[in-house]
Amino acid sequence: MKIFISEADRQSARRIALKNIARFFNINEWQSKSNDDLIEDIAALKDKDAIAIDKLLKQYFKAYDEWFAFYQKRKPIKNETEAEYNLSSKDQKELDVLIGKRQNALDDLQKKFDELQLIRNTIK
Repeated sequence: MKIFISEADRQSARRIALKNIARFFNINEWQSKSNDDLIEDIAALKDKDAIAIDKLLKQYFKAYDEWFAFYQKRKPIKNETEAEYNLSSKDQKELDVLIGKRQNALDDLQKKFDELQLIRNTIK
């Protein structure tokens, strides 16, 4: 198993989601804000749609972080041995569950975001 997932990759995945959501909810100066600032700004929104998106966003980040942690635990083993890390059947099952949780959380977030965009475009 090759492990190419870095902290920069994790932050980039967060950035993409945060920028899309911040732009949609018209958060001022979203382009120049940090991920942490955008998380705070989104959490501070009070309309029901923003609250629903914030909840789904947090679920996605949690699932992503659990999946990310799986790889980070194995990275030192790979680096130490300078060989590919072979997953046991238990590890593979755990990874499959984590991938499923991450993908389901992303799909739920995307579905809700698409619904909101459709509603907004219909109202215009």
